Amino acid sequence: MAKITNNMIAVLLVIAIVVSGFSFLTISNIGKVKIKTTGGASTGTGTANVTIGQSTDIILIRSVTNFGTGALGGAIRTLTTQQDNWDTFRDGTEGNGTSGGDVWGTCDGTDTYCAFPFVVQNAGNVNVSINMSAAQAATDWIGTGGLAYFKGKNNETAACGIDFGALGEGSWTTLATSETVVCNSLDFSNSGSDEIRIHFNITVPSDATGSKGVMITVGAVAA
Repeated sequence: MAKITNNMIAVLLVIAIVVSGFSFLTISNIGKVKIKTTGGASTGTGTANVTIGQSTDIILIRSVTNFGTGALGGAIRTLTTQQDNWDTFRDGTEGNGTSGGDVWGTCDGTDTYCAFPFVVQNAGNVNVSINMSAAQAATDWIGTGGLAYFKGKNNETAACGIDFGALGEGSWTTLATSETVVCNSLDFSNSGSDEIRIHFNITVPSDATGSKGVMITVGAVAA
């Protein structure tokens, strides 16, 4: 067994004193901790504001109706975008309908042989009234005896239920130079009821020649 010298004892005593000192300080500090309690509670109120602007916006998904090229053969021709398909319009589902003899092509989904209606979508956040006007009267752009009509029709169920009846369409109306209402209240919801289409019925007199066309303006105002 190793001999314990006086120096070693001195070291051990110093360590013991230091440890005891820390213990004493720790215990003394705990005694000085103050605990505060309160039975009071506070409440507050706040306000969150958001402002949403009215958006009147429409999109012309399709804005061209082209009846193509055909021969009158000395007869009056009435050309219409086909009306006997009640399904939603997509390219190729509705074609060129005529009366008076000639059928100008078979619809293949292109403008070359198909006369498509316009398709209007309400892209805003309010119901809108859709109106339309032509840059010229029918007799000016088609010729003497020329006639031009339009008809609004639901492209999606009940899109314009206020105006359109059980068949989901309006009646043939003269395409005039003044604004004429197509649909009084086109729905704005995104649930498959915010699109209508605009069909055309054009009468071309027997002596008409050359290319015939007119610019049409489609507008919208909050309903």
